[in-house]
Amino acid sequence: MSAITYDKPFKTYVQMIELMKSRNIMISDDSYAKMLLENYSYYSIINGYKNTFLQVANSDKFINGTRIEELHTLHLLDVSLNNILFKYIIYIEKALKAKISYLISENYGVYTDRSDPVNNNPDDYLYNRHYSNSSGKRDPILRKIKDCAINPRNNSSLLHYINTKNHIPAWILTGNIPFGLTIEWYNILKGNDKTNICTQFITTPALTLDEKKEFFIKALNLAKEYRNKIAHGNRTFSIMQLPILPKKATLLLSFGNLSEKEYNARYGQNDIFAIFIIILILLNDPYLLANFYTDICALFTPYSNNNIKFNGHSIFNVFGLPEDVLLRLDKLLRARFT
Repeated sequence: MSAITYDKPFKTYVQMIELMKSRNIMISDDSYAKMLLENYSYYSIINGYKNTFLQVANSDKFINGTRIEELHTLHLLDVSLNNILFKYIIYIEKALKAKISYLISENYGVYTDRSDPVNNNPDDYLYNRHYSNSSGKRDPILRKIKDCAINPRNNSSLLHYINTKNHIPAWILTGNIPFGLTIEWYNILKGNDKTNICTQFITTPALTLDEKKEFFIKALNLAKEYRNKIAHGNRTFSIMQLPILPKKATLLLSFGNLSEKEYNARYGQNDIFAIFIIILILLNDPYLLANFYTDICALFTPYSNNNIKFNGHSIFNVFGLPEDVLLRLDKLLRARFT
């Protein structure tokens, strides 16, 4: 068997530190650099954020004076921002599940037949005729939802109902359903039911119902994609190939805190600022949103001083955010509840 020369062979910590130095990364303490590699890996610290510091895009040479401490700081900020976004996207997921389970329970009952995986029981709130099949996806989606009722997957609330109650209401079942499947559940609701859910989230009369529905489903899918990619360790400001929020609704729902020129330059389409807008629009709890604003300010304010730069870039620029993003979020939050 002939030997293979691998593109990325194993390197010891010492070799990786020497490689960093050869690429113009300043390391004043090798033990500190080794600690970073042991805890975060070379890829997470170096490759993860190198485009901010490279002399030439897609090369390996960093700008002279690039310090490993800067790369470490960016990594910590990125992880912290991920945690904030993840937390509030979870709240969007909870709100969607609460509204769907209430509507389903009110209109179609609190019973689902665990012995009927194809949902032909008219007494079942997952009975296929309660839903629209305009997309042709109704039956497979309902079967996936029913499977979540049949297989508890160590969900303690669902197991409790299976073992001690004579039915599983929708508000219990949703605890065993992923965010993506919940969105699919919304997608197969009949027209009036879908309108009911959408208009609870988006109340402005300035948009038509179709415009509200378009923004709502794209916002849900964009939030879901961020949530999933964050959960798998993707860097916040390198997430690509995501759904794009529609222009008219996004500009209107940003309450003047996003211009058409900025949107056309890709601000607010599917970036972090778009996620900020989604969180501030789809969550209706003022106290929760005040906490969100506080969390974002606490993360960025220590680095918002003009003297703190990352290769000449402000922290907001590194994350693809407007320089005055904290002021915009404050204005958007105030406009949201006036």
